[in-house]
Amino acid sequence: MEKQTGRLEAFSDGIFGVAITLLAVEIGIKEYTGASNNDLWQKILEKWPEYFAYFNSFATVLLIWMGHNQVIKHLRATNHWIILLNGLVLLLVVLFPFPTRMVGTFIYTDARNTAVAFYAGFTGSITISMYLLNLGIINNKKLLISPEKSLLWFNTMMRGQLAGILIYAIAVISAFYSPYLALGITFMMWVFWAVKTQDNDEELR
Repeated sequence: MEKQTGRLEAFSDGIFGVAITLLAVEIGIKEYTGASNNDLWQKILEKWPEYFAYFNSFATVLLIWMGHNQVIKHLRATNHWIILLNGLVLLLVVLFPFPTRMVGTFIYTDARNTAVAFYAGFTGSITISMYLLNLGIINNKKLLISPEKSLLWFNTMMRGQLAGILIYAIAVISAFYSPYLALGITFMMWVFWAVKTQDNDEELR
């Protein structure tokens, strides 16, 4: 049967592109009085939390897009609920610059614990939305190109997502005791997703 997901793919790719672009919008140093070479270098170095947050979030969004792309490969068509669940994923992805900026802004303040906890929790919520999308798809097997092959792939991916949700929850709790440890956990998670995505990609062949 002819694949009928072209519009969903195009719309989703556009939203992912916007989200990644917005991540970098707030990075920069505004013009200030008394600027000098040495002083500017210092201000560049002081911005390291924003660089880290951007890199971490860019890698996360990139890997979410890769996982989302793999999901779409299995679909022959969509329905009302799949479009809505996909919209939930995109809603959270396009809002990701908000917690990213929060970490970069508040990491040096007394609000760092809340900022990092919110960042980790928000990242976990995106994973939950992807899990719900996958769950919606496997409950509509007629939408799959090859149900038998695809269900094995989805089950493997969803087990990884459940593990990811648990780890993000641990990161949220850790943020109130050690925000830098929690950030480290979120950093390691996109490494986890990179490996997980590769493993699942091999199953497609």
